[in-house]
Amino acid sequence: MKDWKFWLFAFGLLALLRVLMLLVFAGSIGTRADWMEVLKCLFTGARFDASVAMYWALPCFAGTLVAVAARRRSLAETTRAVVATLFVAVTTLIGAVAIGFFAEYKDHFNHWILGVVFDDMRAVLRTVWKSYPVIPAVFGMAVVCVALVRLWKWLCGIGRIDPERATGLIRSVSGRAIVVLSMAAVAVVAVRGSVGRRPVQLKDAAVTKDRVLNKLVLNPYSALKYAISQQLEVIRGRNLQVLWPNGDIRDAAKTAFPSAAGGCDLDSMTMRVAQGLPGKRPRHVFLVVLESYDAWPLLDRYRSLQLSEGVRSLAREGVLIPAFVPAGAGTMISVSALITGLPYSGLVVNYEPACRTPLPTSIAPIFKRLGYRTRAFYAGYLSWQRFGDFCLEQGFDEVHGGGDIDEGGLLKREWGVEDDKLFNYVLGKVSDDPPSFNLILSAGYHPPYSTDVFGHGYGVRQPPPDLKPICSRTLDFKVLGHLWFADHSFSSFVLEAEKRLGTTLFAATGDHWSRRFVNERPNAYERTAVLMLWRGRGVLPEGLDGKRLAGSHTDILPTMIELAAQRGFEYHAFGRNMFDLAGPQIGLGSQAIVTPDWLLDPTEPNVVLGLREMSDRPATATESAAVRQWQALRALSWWRVVNGPDLSARKTP
Repeated sequence: MKDWKFWLFAFGLLALLRVLMLLVFAGSIGTRADWMEVLKCLFTGARFDASVAMYWALPCFAGTLVAVAARRRSLAETTRAVVATLFVAVTTLIGAVAIGFFAEYKDHFNHWILGVVFDDMRAVLRTVWKSYPVIPAVFGMAVVCVALVRLWKWLCGIGRIDPERATGLIRSVSGRAIVVLSMAAVAVVAVRGSVGRRPVQLKDAAVTKDRVLNKLVLNPYSALKYAISQQLEVIRGRNLQVLWPNGDIRDAAKTAFPSAAGGCDLDSMTMRVAQGLPGKRPRHVFLVVLESYDAWPLLDRYRSLQLSEGVRSLAREGVLIPAFVPAGAGTMISVSALITGLPYSGLVVNYEPACRTPLPTSIAPIFKRLGYRTRAFYAGYLSWQRFGDFCLEQGFDEVHGGGDIDEGGLLKREWGVEDDKLFNYVLGKVSDDPPSFNLILSAGYHPPYSTDVFGHGYGVRQPPPDLKPICSRTLDFKVLGHLWFADHSFSSFVLEAEKRLGTTLFAATGDHWSRRFVNERPNAYERTAVLMLWRGRGVLPEGLDGKRLAGSHTDILPTMIELAAQRGFEYHAFGRNMFDLAGPQIGLGSQAIVTPDWLLDPTEPNVVLGLREMSDRPATATESAAVRQWQALRALSWWRVVNGPDLSARKTP
């Protein structure tokens, strides 16, 4: 009886945690979600809770059986007490982490959990220490644990039934057998979270009309289990079907490259031939990846925040593309895609043995063949995510990190030097001779947001009148000011570089969205799109309208090559030249598919966001079909790393 009490206690605590998260993140839930949708979330979530709670209770049942066989009642009590205490401690910890994770990433546990393994743990911990009240949080969790353990002991003592009396109530052997079988049946149903033919599964979580509610259907245990299992399955490289359901890689090739559908060699399918320079050949090329520079601040409706005036001024003699999405949801995912030219497939390519040498699509060797000296600059430590080694392995001639830029001040900012110091260092290293290709990765707009942005000149400290009705009360203008400072530093760098270096080409993008917005309800565009600015006086084609173009990070390489290579130059690319108006204008990112007119989340293929009216509508068959091309490119990228270019084997081994 006490074992079943524990199961109910565990089930109730998990359900209570979900209710708490619903209350904490109520502001993020969309207006379409009514009470019926919330009830769907709670009901389906209860199925996952029942399963997790039963797994925790199984050791208690096992302890009771052993205690009965050995006639040692204390063994069952001890087992139950240990499991209950451990459950309370682990659930309190994982619940607190889940709330913090959701607040930062606007998602339940996902692939970022494994990303911690590859990240700079010291910088992560220092950032957490500076950004959150760690000591009060630990103290609070300890208090909660003590209170819950006492609550369990109190509940355990309620309604005790004497064992001899309980035995007397069911005297017959058949009656006892029925009770035991009934309890076993209930336990099986609870473990499965279902009375149907299959147990509760991840796909059952998408039961509501609201994206946030669907994420909160899972409890932290279930979310963590699915995040780890899915990511490990991709990283281990054993199951193509995670990315391409039918497992036929040649079918994926036909979908991604229909004009080369008959081939069996992926490298031949990615072969491109330059069409010839549309203008002057740039002497220096800069690919600037600005930390967390998302696209929403560039929308006219948010201009009163004054976050992106530098980019806006540069765009007057350049091309600003609003319909642009990143290769990944995190920095190294996107940077790896830019360096290797591979769409994100779930593999951590900067740690993959197959990527210890340049790929045909790698950006540095291609520019070296064009006669450019290749350099990589990073504001932080080169040991972070193997950035320094990875760049050298992928063919860069030089790699410069934060330790080279500011030896005495780097530790003051966990993730790297300020953007102005980074760009000044780059200007000191790039001279007019020889021609150069330069990859620059900044770190200014990143927690813990310690730069004195108001002292540097950011003038907005409260919601502007036109945005006041929609701004959250917790909106932190010191945080947003870091984007202003990044924008100001970058635009100053571009203007100075053009004075010093002559014919230059700049491609500036954001690595991922900042996970910062004016309120808790950004739409699909606002939470995915990033900056894409092209600037090159005399280099860019004339007459381009950025509002009619679209792309993603994998499209930057072919676009840059077409602006720097003579006609007939051969290169490899998964993406397309964004300035080729004869082709379809579409960007295939890790979290979104975008065209000049609409944006679609591949996980919700039946709904698209119209970019003109910024409202959702049902997707057409053509729009939904773009998801298949998105899947195909991811599958081919995975195959290229795991199995090489040969597609002759129809199924993955």
